Amino acid sequence: MPVHFEPAEMKSRRDRVSERLSGLGLDGLLMFKQESMYYLTGYDTFGFSMFQCLI
Repeated sequence: MPVHFEPAEMKSRRDRVSERLSGLGLDGLLMFKQESMYYLTGYDTFGFSMFQCLI
């Protein structure tokens, strides 16, 4: 799967989300918006036409 940004950028995004979750005392995150899933994973889904969730 091609990712449209550098691996270091993807790691930075994941690290920022992980730090924020930890700071809020949360253990996980549910994502429903296709744009949010793309931001965090680089995976360009068909979320606009079918329900998807990222855990």
